[in-house]
Amino acid sequence: MNQAAIKQIFAEEHVSYSAISKYKMCPRSYRFRYVDRAAPETRASALVFGSSIHESLAHFYGKLRDNEPEPSLEELTKVFSEYFNIELTKPVPVIFGEKESAEGLIETGTEMLRVFLEEAERPHRVVAVESPFSVELIDPETGEVLPPRLVGVFDAVVQDADGRFRILEHKTAGKRWAQSRIENDMQITAYTHVAPLVGYGNADVTIQILLKQKKAAFETYSPTRTDSDRADFIETAVGILRAVEAEAFYPNRDWQCKSCSFAGRCRCGR
Repeated sequence: MNQAAIKQIFAEEHVSYSAISKYKMCPRSYRFRYVDRAAPETRASALVFGSSIHESLAHFYGKLRDNEPEPSLEELTKVFSEYFNIELTKPVPVIFGEKESAEGLIETGTEMLRVFLEEAERPHRVVAVESPFSVELIDPETGEVLPPRLVGVFDAVVQDADGRFRILEHKTAGKRWAQSRIENDMQITAYTHVAPLVGYGNADVTIQILLKQKKAAFETYSPTRTDSDRADFIETAVGILRAVEAEAFYPNRDWQCKSCSFAGRCRCGR
């Protein structure tokens, strides 16, 4: 995987979809993470779990990209559990849910990977795995090229039999996505904006969701996006950058506060 390239683009002045999403969720939390560069106090187990699943799926698609034998469930589970356990040893504590445990989450992850192996498509060709990108952001009103570039990482890029490229994005979730989320998810829109700028033409995005529930499930969605959708995304991104420049870092107290990595710092700042 392109760890050196990923490190390089994130070392430059940039904004990512994650940062845009963080500001939309809570501008004060954005400030703590991206402006103050404050060390997180905790990490939610869902984030560590999701990262571990991502590591396993990157391993899976990396094998396909390199024309190597498809990894077994045992192999994927080993990648998942090793990554998960290493994350637990890091200094920032992981906060588990009321009925969660490390052992239970490893069992859940194993079952989710089993379902993935049974149901996931095998693409015609895997072009890239963990593929970084960096593109200019242009203010639609002024035509000004903004200093921060839009950067990110495609989980996988595949090419179908008809030659068209497609971006695969992996997700873990506790419940099925609502239709409104599928239709409005801004990450999908951002990726369809970026694709032609980095040589992938009018690539669609396929969201692959592994559901972490009593009975593990696997779902895929391939929603379409229009030029109007992409214009909305650029307007949102530029608007957030302008708000950051104006230091508009108000708190947004809601469900996300419970697992916020800066909850203590935020309460102390009230």
